[in-house]
Amino acid sequence: MSATPFVFSFLILQLLFASQPCHRFLAAAADGRWQLLQKSIGVSAMHMQLLRNDRVVVFDRTDFGPSKLPLPNGKCRNDPSDTALKVDCTAHSVEYDVLTNTFRPLMVQTDVWCSSGAIMPNGNLVQTGGFNDGERRVRTFSPCSTCDWQETPNGLAAKRWYASNHILPDGRQIVVGGRRQFNYEFVPKTITANTFSLPFLSQTSSGTAGWELGRNPVLNPVLYKPDNKIGTRFETQNPTTVPRLYHSTAALLRDGRVLLGGSNPHAFYNLTGVLFPTELSLEAFSPAYLDTKFNNIRPTITAPKSMSGIKYGTKLTVRVVITGKVAKNQVSVTMVAPAFNTHSFSMNQRLLVLGNDKVAALGKATYDIDVTTPRSGSLAPSGFYLLFVVHQGIPSKGIWVKLQ
Repeated sequence: MSATPFVFSFLILQLLFASQPCHRFLAAAADGRWQLLQKSIGVSAMHMQLLRNDRVVVFDRTDFGPSKLPLPNGKCRNDPSDTALKVDCTAHSVEYDVLTNTFRPLMVQTDVWCSSGAIMPNGNLVQTGGFNDGERRVRTFSPCSTCDWQETPNGLAAKRWYASNHILPDGRQIVVGGRRQFNYEFVPKTITANTFSLPFLSQTSSGTAGWELGRNPVLNPVLYKPDNKIGTRFETQNPTTVPRLYHSTAALLRDGRVLLGGSNPHAFYNLTGVLFPTELSLEAFSPAYLDTKFNNIRPTITAPKSMSGIKYGTKLTVRVVITGKVAKNQVSVTMVAPAFNTHSFSMNQRLLVLGNDKVAALGKATYDIDVTTPRSGSLAPSGFYLLFVVHQGIPSKGIWVKLQ
């Protein structure tokens, strides 16, 4: 575990390389701006995953006791193994709709505390492990407006708490480690359903952090510009007023903002009388590159359409509109995998800068960009990616594409 406050500069780096609605408060400034999306979603965001339908699944451990969001229609979770509540009528998971700024409660049955996960090629979230009765569970969430969690008992060969997942070239997930698990396995299971030893995992040093130990939270995002001169590559952005400590999360959204949630350095939900209360809000950070003063050089993708399928190792033409003067040598097309985020870490981070063959003007403000897609699953496992066009360091809104 780590008590290091959450820093999400890696999300901004990726893009450059490349309930009821509440009143929206904007803190505008030249070096990025913060937007309060929801004062409370009732659940602290320990885990976060963006899905292909522009919705974000958020979930927290179940053994903190009740959350601040009731389950609908009198529904309750009955779990004799839970260490806090055997009967719990509150939600510990939420689906947040980015486009409408609304959320709905979800029902997770077993304890997902410090679990792991990744998106499968079909776009479903496969989520593994946790604590107590959740240690060997495999959970699946499909992107749809009425879907909820589905759980498979004993879906893992070993107990996994604080494990890590990564997508392999063939689309499977490798699940590595976890507390006192110096081995790995695969999801879906192999025929033998065995674990495989990974002895170097036992060589890490001792120590623990978190809970009431967090101090001096990092409030300023950092923008990394790799093409700048050495010594000028890190650019501090405007600070938030909401500390994000242990158990906080962040996710890159299709429009280029970064969604932030969570922070709970306590053994239960503690909202008053402490230095850093449990944080139930959702914020969005808009880096400086989203400022409207850049709109004349910002690309707008008109083709392909979002959710289009693309194939390996083929030519792809991306059509954009750019109203200002175009620097053809400063145009790139990137693909970003939607990462699973928890504990200040994004599993399955992947950024691809596609080979740029030609930028051709078709008329006033319209351009075709010819690129080559990744050649194999070794570079990019099949599945859904966010595709962006970046011009002079200014990104377009992304579109979803399915690489297959």
